[in-house]
Amino acid sequence: MAVSTTDQVFHFGDFTLDLGKGTLGQADRTAYLRPKAYALLTHLARNIGRVVPKSELMDTVWPGVFVTEDSLTQSIREIRKVLGEEMVRTVSKRGYMLAAETEVVPEPGTQPIVAVLRFRNDGADPADQAIVDGFAEDVINGLARFGTVTVLARNSSFSFASNMPTEWPTVRSRIGADYLVDGYVRRQPGGFVVAVNLVDAANAIQLWGERYGVEDAGLFAIQQDIVEEIVGRLVVRVHNAGLQRAARKPLANLAAYELALRGVTLLRDPAQSDLKTAAALFEAAIARDPAYGLAYTYLALSHVLNGEFGSISAAVLAKARELAEKGIALSPDQATAHRIQSLVRLNMRDHQAAEHHLRIALELNPSDAECIGQMGYLMVMRGRPLDALAWLARAIRIDPLNPHWYQYDRALALYMIGEYQPAVETLELATRPMPWIRTRLAACCAQLGKMEAARQQVALIKADDADFSPLDYAMSAVPFENPSDMEHLAQGVALALGEGQGS
Repeated sequence: MAVSTTDQVFHFGDFTLDLGKGTLGQADRTAYLRPKAYALLTHLARNIGRVVPKSELMDTVWPGVFVTEDSLTQSIREIRKVLGEEMVRTVSKRGYMLAAETEVVPEPGTQPIVAVLRFRNDGADPADQAIVDGFAEDVINGLARFGTVTVLARNSSFSFASNMPTEWPTVRSRIGADYLVDGYVRRQPGGFVVAVNLVDAANAIQLWGERYGVEDAGLFAIQQDIVEEIVGRLVVRVHNAGLQRAARKPLANLAAYELALRGVTLLRDPAQSDLKTAAALFEAAIARDPAYGLAYTYLALSHVLNGEFGSISAAVLAKARELAEKGIALSPDQATAHRIQSLVRLNMRDHQAAEHHLRIALELNPSDAECIGQMGYLMVMRGRPLDALAWLARAIRIDPLNPHWYQYDRALALYMIGEYQPAVETLELATRPMPWIRTRLAACCAQLGKMEAARQQVALIKADDADFSPLDYAMSAVPFENPSDMEHLAQGVALALGEGQGS
């Protein structure tokens, strides 16, 4: 759900100012203000406890229009008539202040709120501020494409400058952000330096920071790559920080978003040893919020992930497709919903539909590393391994902290073009090799003529899971579009099993 600054809720004693609904209420009744008085109260609420100069109020409420102070005084009088005289204080020769103890109250259980503060122009030329602001706004736009974080609009977040840690608690209280992104851009001979930090606003601590150098090509020549990398890493860290918070709460106290967050973490475990618990968490999230589209989406994913270990029944795939379609219906603007539908359709061997949904996902969010990485996997399945390697390299660059799935798919692409040794080196990085990973590794070793290593992998497969058939996996569990690609993988597996000869 997209939330902007107009969706903030302020409480003043018995009154509630809901900017999303455009209402001011008291108990069970609605209070009425004329438009200018309402706009004035809104600006005072966003600056609670601060003396707002008369000139600022007049510029905000009557932009570009010449009015006398009488108009301001009349609106203040109207607000006091509704709220009470004591709620709005006059500070002599300075302005007005909303005196109520209020705070921005996000909807309980919503996804984390991120504010990108105005980046600092750290160079010598004040004219570069426009460039700096444009860069920070690109970060806002990139983050806003992700369905797992709510990003405040520029008008609110740019009210605060970067590199002012003493103001972090104030920023949180005024605009309700859980996380802050700050940074600077500095022009130097031959290019720019860009720095960005992620801050936990509740605890006023920095969670992550990175510094980028941009050489002679200029900032905007590679700006998209830098923004893409920053956004990808920020989303991962916000997700991890949110999980840590959710993990400290009893299960009964978790909101739908937090339940889904725990479930996604289980899905991302390389071993995927607890898919049933993940599915139960998504079902619990749906019970809490039946309109939570991404919960249906991830429940669909939990049904198809066993495809890496063996064939999925038609009934399971049909159920997964139904859940994925509901996820799209409820969250049509979320890239993740289309990405998971793509994976479902791929497992149904509907390769054209799989690419169609994944292209939609990438249109919705071109910076989503998971969509980019999955496109790499899809390209392998469609017999285009060179394209796959390019997509996967991009995904690994954006999201270097979670590269294991990308690396497994990269190894399969390398296998398909006969680069068996690099594929071996990639697969050997697996920290918890499952039977299907060992199957691919055995095939690579066999194609290299390293039969002892291949047989060792086969022995480990049998020790881990006596019911797992490497050859069945190669011939039916991997959704290749072209029979020749399936035969290529099956040939390597057969060689490792001692059941065939290389051609």
